[in-house]
Amino acid sequence: MEEYLTPERMANAIMQDSTYNRYYLLVEGVKDYQLYSRFINEEDIKIKKAFGHFNVIEIFKILSKRGFDKKIAIIDSDFRKVLNENIGIEGIFQTDDHDIEVMIMKTNALYDVIKIYCSKDKIENYRKTVENDIRQYLFNLALELGKLKLSNKKNNLGLVFKPKRTNDPQIGYKLIFDTKNNLNFAGINRLIDISINYSKDKSERIEDKMIIWDKTMKMDFEIYDISQLVNGHDLSNILFLFIKKILTSKKPLVDFNDIEDSLTLAYDSSDFVKTDLYKDINLWANKVGISIFKM
Repeated sequence: MEEYLTPERMANAIMQDSTYNRYYLLVEGVKDYQLYSRFINEEDIKIKKAFGHFNVIEIFKILSKRGFDKKIAIIDSDFRKVLNENIGIEGIFQTDDHDIEVMIMKTNALYDVIKIYCSKDKIENYRKTVENDIRQYLFNLALELGKLKLSNKKNNLGLVFKPKRTNDPQIGYKLIFDTKNNLNFAGINRLIDISINYSKDKSERIEDKMIIWDKTMKMDFEIYDISQLVNGHDLSNILFLFIKKILTSKKPLVDFNDIEDSLTLAYDSSDFVKTDLYKDINLWANKVGISIFKM
């Protein structure tokens, strides 16, 4: 399957495609493809899934070394802006926020998706019981995981938060957030325990729990923008639990993938054109004389 090809072989496939002689847009995966394909001018741009930000960057570098210049790439920022990690490669652009899901959930697409799955009465009744609005509530929950993930990356703690394979189990969101009690956060102590257990057999080395606790507690997270700390995958899973368990959805929901698909469809081009990502790519496209977007 295509996702198991090496960057070298994917770069070869691009260069050997004699049926297409215009620009390629490299993106990380299927969901990025689904989102950006809604806005891309497909007459001049062909989108290629690279299956991960590492592959995007490596394919881009390989093509550059071979003199292939008809390419552009979009990757999630992840923690790069927080850690001041500059890719420094012209033609590779990053999302304004941590990733595309965060970018989408900062718009009215979030509320549109909630309205799709939940009744108006349930939404209104819930709003009367909480101090913050729904978006702030969800972002604050995801922030707890984001803090530990940043600490893990910055302090090399050895924790793993993603499944090895697509169909492997996710980390236990139902254990991290109490679905019987308004999705309350179970606490940092519980989160670390769950993360350590999930990381076993996935990581070569995991730091002792007290070291993880100490390193994380010593970090100052207040200096960072929450939209750079929260992870869209966490937000999607939390939103899934919120819609299914708290607001009791009126339509069937299988898992977070349903949420992410709905968010992609609900995201409007009028919101996308306001992003720095759109503006930066348009400036670059004007400079090289190509049309990237339909808008």
